[in-house]
Amino acid sequence: MKYGILTYHNIPNIGAILQAQALCEFIRARGFDCDIVDYTCDNIVKRELEFHPLSNPLRNCLSKYYWRKTEKKIVRCNKYIRSLHLLSARKYNRNTISEANKVYDAFISGSDMIWNLNVNGDDYSYFLDFAKSDKIKLAFASSIGTKWTDEELQKVLPLLKRYHSISVREKSTNEDIKALGISSSHLCDPTLLIEPAKWKSIAKPLPIKKYVLVYFPTKELIKKAEQYAKSHSLAVVIISQGIPTFGVKKVWPKDPPEWLGLFLNADAVFTNSFHGILFSFYFEKQVWTANYGNRITSILESLNLPNCRLDIDKNLTNSIDYKHCRERLFQIREKSQEYIVKTLAQIKVKK
Repeated sequence: MKYGILTYHNIPNIGAILQAQALCEFIRARGFDCDIVDYTCDNIVKRELEFHPLSNPLRNCLSKYYWRKTEKKIVRCNKYIRSLHLLSARKYNRNTISEANKVYDAFISGSDMIWNLNVNGDDYSYFLDFAKSDKIKLAFASSIGTKWTDEELQKVLPLLKRYHSISVREKSTNEDIKALGISSSHLCDPTLLIEPAKWKSIAKPLPIKKYVLVYFPTKELIKKAEQYAKSHSLAVVIISQGIPTFGVKKVWPKDPPEWLGLFLNADAVFTNSFHGILFSFYFEKQVWTANYGNRITSILESLNLPNCRLDIDKNLTNSIDYKHCRERLFQIREKSQEYIVKTLAQIKVKK
């Protein structure tokens, strides 16, 4: 039985790369034959891998300067994911993905927002529409980001009904799919399937010390980070390729090891990123967010950590009890690991 995972993996988004790596490595480690299908989505290419000129000449010149930094990150991220030897031997696109039926016995819709049609440009390959009727179809921790419209749901519903097993990453999405009369389970982000020690071993040692890290910066996050840094005698480091700002250090990690190193060495983190929040927990950092969307709300509720929200802990007095958090993460990890292994084992027996 050979499994092929459809997910976002070939973009300069560190969280996407790490979740793709984690799911495939976990499945392989449990003795199942599995690849990440090296699939190229046209809309993802336009969003993530192409330069978009601006009409204003001055702003366009500045944008080109920043794009050169992004190009370096694209190369480094691509080199990283390929170095893991997790990708399929062949590359596929929308016109050729049906030929993957000759290679794989089963397909898995992986994690990240692969079911967000605004992100992938209505590419239903991520719903396994190309897979033949006799192929096993699974979804592990897939995410939709925002709710489907009624029009989208008309196209999505028949595809969801073809799955043999569905699990999603957000609690609210799990409830929405169940409301459609389709069986669904709530699963953790794949990065949690891997022990933190593995992520720490990948992290690149950095010369920067004693700092507060800001990721997905906003004015509110930067202001709060500066407030925290001042009271704890720390520097402020922002992940950004923007114009240098007085009083803060801006860095631009080009691959997962550099990105992981920034989180591992930070004293505290202020982030609106879903994976930024997760890795702050894995590395046991004090962390705050101003993102109150369903993705982050779901994980905060699962860990009973509402005070990581800046609208609740305005004075930054929260201190995470990592003994309790560690135990809760272990429980969530174990439950999700058992679900995946049991699902794959049952499918293998049926075949």
